[in-house]
This record gives sequence, C-alpha cells and structure tokens, in this order.
Amino acid sequence: MTARLFVYGTLMRGERAHALLGRALCLGPARTAPSFELADLGAYPALVRGGSVAVLGELYELDPEALPSLDLYEDCPDLFRREPIELHGGALCEAYLMPAGQALGWPRIASGDWRTRRR
Repeated sequence: MTARLFVYGTLMRGERAHALLGRALCLGPARTAPSFELADLGAYPALVRGGSVAVLGELYELDPEALPSLDLYEDCPDLFRREPIELHGGALCEAYLMPAGQALGWPRIASGDWRTRRR
C-alpha cells in the first residue's frame, strides 16, 4: 500500500526540505483542481481551500510509514492538516493544507506557483 502526496513548496525538488521525502517516487508535475488559494507566508507557502486557483506542484508516491516524519515537519495537525484533495483531472491524493483562518492577512500567490512568486 502506498500514499500519494501533492507537494507545492519547500518539499518540491530543488527546495530546502526535499530530502525529507526520502525514497518517495516522483510521479511528476501536478496541479490541483482550481479550488484553492496559495498563501505566501515568507519562508514557505500554504495551500488553502476555498479559492479559484489551480496550484502547481509535484505528486509523489511514498510508503505510509514516511508520513509521520512529514507530519512532524509540517507541524500537523497544529499548523497544517494532511487532507485529501482533488487534482486537475479528478485524481485524489493528500496534501498539507492550512485552515483559512490561519492564513488570513498573508498575501496570495495569484499564479499558484511557489517557485515563480518573486517574479
């Protein structure tokens, strides 16, 4: 049994926390259904339900035993919550989301792409 995890910030390839994914298999680039917002919290982004943006990221397949260490990194369930989401095209996976109330006041990344936020 494996888990599928959508990542959109510091866990992506080339970002500072990517090594935490360990032996996870990258299934390639992915994007969410257009029903989210991407908040820019400075050092990292937050995926928030309730918007109209398709957020860009990467999809990974990993052993469920790897999830507790990722939960710890994401401060789940206090800061982020690992929840099922829908990707563009209808596939389901999990992702770390921030409750909308915790993301109030932070700027949004209109493109939905963490990597191009400063351009």
